Amino acid sequence: MFGALAFCEAKVGKKDELVAAATDHARALRAEPGCLAAYVLAERGTQGQVSLSVFETEEAFRRAAQATLPVIQGHHLERLLAKPPEFRYFDVR
Repeated sequence: MFGALAFCEAKVGKKDELVAAATDHARALRAEPGCLAAYVLAERGTQGQVSLSVFETEEAFRRAAQATLPVIQGHHLERLLAKPPEFRYFDVR
């Protein structure tokens, strides 16, 4: 299995919008073949948000990320993010 984490920091006053955008994207990812899980974690007391997804394979993740790109682009994240997101990738055991 393959896992991906995206760490995001919202601009002040934009966290709810960022979480809504990430939740919309997670919903789209879950509909893609090979997706086992996709969740959004809103960190308490901060502007932080983490997106977690787990796929059967890295290739399934890459296909899903490409297929759902229009969903996340439609939210115009540049107006919501305090800085560019950080991504980390994992082998899930």
